[in-house]
Amino acid sequence: MRVIPESLDVRANSIVVVAWDEGTAGQIHSWIEETGHHVTAFVNASDEPPVLDVESERPKREASQFDFPTRGSFKGLPLISASDWPDVVKDLGVTKALVMISDQTDRLKNIELARQRELELVNVIHPTATILPDAILHDNIALFPRAFVGYRAEIHPGVLINTGSQIDHHNVLHPCAHVDTGVVTAGNVVIERFARLHTGAKVSANIRIGEGAIVGAGAVIVDDVPPRTTVAGVPGRVIKKH
Repeated sequence: MRVIPESLDVRANSIVVVAWDEGTAGQIHSWIEETGHHVTAFVNASDEPPVLDVESERPKREASQFDFPTRGSFKGLPLISASDWPDVVKDLGVTKALVMISDQTDRLKNIELARQRELELVNVIHPTATILPDAILHDNIALFPRAFVGYRAEIHPGVLINTGSQIDHHNVLHPCAHVDTGVVTAGNVVIERFARLHTGAKVSANIRIGEGAIVGAGAVIVDDVPPRTTVAGVPGRVIKKH
């Protein structure tokens, strides 16, 4: 059943965040006002609400502070559940969005849906992130604390660069590539669509990470990574095709 609030606290700088997970959307919400945006609601891009009201339904977390969604809210803000969410939020007076859905192909699909409905897609860049001259930043990207984007790097829509990761000069990150915490890439690296680099991976210069590839945590990549493979180890080797 779709869940749509009757009204929202809409301001000139209001956006909706299309995601409801604590690790990404929740983190962004904790610092987004420092970037000049105001989150007026979260969005679940489905007509089925992500209900975790019952304690037994929630994943076990050791952390004492952890937010779970309810039928109509997340982190004390409205949670809209609607597959046609761009039309819903526009009807409620919001014209800007940030799509941060964890599934990368679903992220791109909803970015394209937002564009079709003429929503403005925004970037969120933590104040401690560093962007060197002539870097090209497209829309709907997120740079987390201490992320580094090098000289003339190109960051395409839907890319997420997590805490402390370094994307060096002339790198190209294609749509919805995902870089986890503490990744380091040397110069002239290309990361294709939907690829994901896990925590602490290191990539040598002039390497191409293929579409949909997965680089394991701590891997050291010294050769190109074929599309739709998983690579792990030091040096990185293909351990799975998918």
